Amino acid sequence: MSDASSPHVLTEELVGPLSPLTLEDRPAVLESVEWVPRVLADLAVPRPRRGSIRLTDHDVRTALAPPDHAGAAVLPFSWSARTTRRALGLIAVRSLVAAETRSPVAGVRVAIADAVRSARQGERPASSMDRWLAGLPPAGLAVVEAEAVTWATRLWCALDWGDLHDVPTIGRDHWWDSPHSSLLAIRSRAEVRSVGFDAEGSPFSVHLVVLGGPRRASVRSELSVLAMVEAQKGTHSLPPGRIIGWWPDSGHVVKVEVDRAAVAAGVEAVARTLARVEASAPPLKQAARVAV
Repeated sequence: MSDASSPHVLTEELVGPLSPLTLEDRPAVLESVEWVPRVLADLAVPRPRRGSIRLTDHDVRTALAPPDHAGAAVLPFSWSARTTRRALGLIAVRSLVAAETRSPVAGVRVAIADAVRSARQGERPASSMDRWLAGLPPAGLAVVEAEAVTWATRLWCALDWGDLHDVPTIGRDHWWDSPHSSLLAIRSRAEVRSVGFDAEGSPFSVHLVVLGGPRRASVRSELSVLAMVEAQKGTHSLPPGRIIGWWPDSGHVVKVEVDRAAVAAGVEAVARTLARVEASAPPLKQAARVAV
């Protein structure tokens, strides 16, 4: 882990040259699309107590937590100022990159206004977040705005956007669906996706992930799952290169380059996550009653 205390440092961490080992491993990483899907499908099939499994970074983080945290109760998801800040913050940063707004405050206010208008006037399909925002009183919206503005400001000020080699993609998560089993899909989350270039001028994909919570020992394994997914979705013209995890509270970063070791670590982390998902699933009869 390192400390990215300025936008220049974090930008260089994101798009800087790849290590020689990563470049040497590039053919093997691209070839992983032939063996990783079969391995993951075999891991997913013997899970009779579960139907389709859609793994997110939250699932992986929970599965890799230390034993004293693994049994902590997982509360059902609900919208709050905390859970809306990423979605609204990404909309704000996207509008800043596109020069549609001039500040994180303006970007967040436009995002909230659009969400409320969608829920109340039906100008576009309203999401559950839109409907939740539309039901808040002014004081509640003010709290939501403050959280989202803080989140967006940190991301907006974290990078030298003009130094990125290509127009970045803001907030596009990738889902990888197993071609061998309809039972498994895995998400690769990213706040910023961009492109770097190696010494020969060949491009590679990079992406930045905003991290929260403590600086946990499992974070490299968590990011390796994203590296594995990116390896499955990469192409010869734009192979996967690097995943950067960044804690905005402290400025610390952890870098995972997409090589053979990262892909293997991602497969292992998914195996551990699937085992935990299966262990925590209710018996089939109980699951059926819950579904009814």
